[in-house]
Amino acid sequence: MIAPLTDLEGRRVLITGASSGLGAQFARDMAGAGAAVALCARRTSRLTSLKAEIEKAGGRAHAIEMDVDNEGSVIRAFDAAEAVFGEIDG
Repeated sequence: MIAPLTDLEGRRVLITGASSGLGAQFARDMAGAGAAVALCARRTSRLTSLKAEIEKAGGRAHAIEMDVDNEGSVIRAFDAAEAVFGEIDG
């Protein structure tokens, strides 16, 4: 059995594939445990919806378009996330 996330307060996490499936669920779980989450994926309309959902629940989120197949896109996403939240922890 995996222990639930309990305290990620003050942590900053970048999540790839956050527009759906496991990535979106990881984002919800981590934000619910107190982490600020950088939501990264190609489908920004879905990221915007997830960002609103997380913020409505009291979490911190930022939506960033990113394509993991493009190195420049990944670098830009990390730069954007760090501009909003500071150094990324995970």
